[in-house]
Amino acid sequence: MVFPEYRPRRMRQNETLRALIRETRLSPEQLILPLFVMPGKGRREEVSSMPGVYRMSVDQLGGEAKECLAAGVKSVILFGL
Repeated sequence: MVFPEYRPRRMRQNETLRALIRETRLSPEQLILPLFVMPGKGRREEVSSMPGVYRMSVDQLGGEAKECLAAGVKSVILFGL
């Protein structure tokens, strides 16, 4: 097998070209936010094993979903009891 002496790296010249051929891109609309549901009304409690993550009653999920949509996250998954 013969290898060329010169290997052109045209696609790596500058950031603009590298951005065009980049394979992996991550954006907020590709993310899924897990929401944890609990029975009751007006309840919100932190999940002890996951700081910053809360279990919420059904009446509070709508507000949380609206915040996610405003941030660009378009999908949620609900976890119940």
